[in-house]
Amino acid sequence: MVVSGPVKSLAPGVTRETGTQSGHDNASIRARRDRAGLFGPVVVPLRVDEGDRCFFDHPLDHVPGMLLVAGVLDLVLGQAEARSGAVGGDRLRLSIAFERMCELGRPVLLHCEELPDGGEYGARAAWQVRADQGDDSVCRATVHLGGRDDPAGPVETAVAPVTGVTAADAGLVHRWLPENVLVGATVRTERAAVLVPPVGHRLHGGARGVHTPGALIESARQLATLLGHTAHERGPDAQMLWLSLDADLPVGLPESVPLEWSWEFAPARGVRAQYRMALVEADSGRRRGRVEIAVHTLSRAGYRKRRGAG
Repeated sequence: MVVSGPVKSLAPGVTRETGTQSGHDNASIRARRDRAGLFGPVVVPLRVDEGDRCFFDHPLDHVPGMLLVAGVLDLVLGQAEARSGAVGGDRLRLSIAFERMCELGRPVLLHCEELPDGGEYGARAAWQVRADQGDDSVCRATVHLGGRDDPAGPVETAVAPVTGVTAADAGLVHRWLPENVLVGATVRTERAAVLVPPVGHRLHGGARGVHTPGALIESARQLATLLGHTAHERGPDAQMLWLSLDADLPVGLPESVPLEWSWEFAPARGVRAQYRMALVEADSGRRRGRVEIAVHTLSRAGYRKRRGAG
């Protein structure tokens, strides 16, 4: 994400002024840094504001996963900017595993430590971040900034390439013997435009006018939720809980570049599903990144039972 200033050293609970358009600071982070060791390990409180309509669009009984993601991005990109100035023209790779529900009303601390030598992918910098509530870890993340482009080739938007070919079901083509099946299973591709948040939105790119990683990830999360209902036929009351997120995204791409997600249909596996989406330019089909989201789906009753409310 493009950052507009260093992570500020503010006391927990200090409310950020409204109307800012930094595109990375979503009022969740109030960093404490040792000025003598700027890039050493830091512990940062996550500010959970239930009045923030970006993350609390509707009533929730837990801290939303997207707020944790945004907090990780704020912290890491703030650290990167403090070192080398405005971040742009880079690639950002984020891998995060959600270990348990993050509860409201309890402090959340982000523990961040820079990795030596930039970690993997030829990255110029990398960090490990852990979110804790008391003695429990709620999620763990690794972030790489810079490095090699996504190795996958371009994705054509009109006709997606067929990869990992599987033979069609013999019964559906009225054959008995596998060797007589001469057509692959049909490939169904879903496409959806990436919408840019309005000016002043927490995830908007601000005056720089860029697609922020936070907005792109939230767009992908919403598509995964949509596909759970439309492609996997989950009920309207289904609750989809994040298990993991892997993203490889551009930093600083102008919002004037129209983007869309391309998803090749893959069946759910019971209550679990994994959504692998390619981020492509809508006009040219040029591949710009990818996001993979794994979810566990519960019915409303199942969710209430898990939360101890029924």
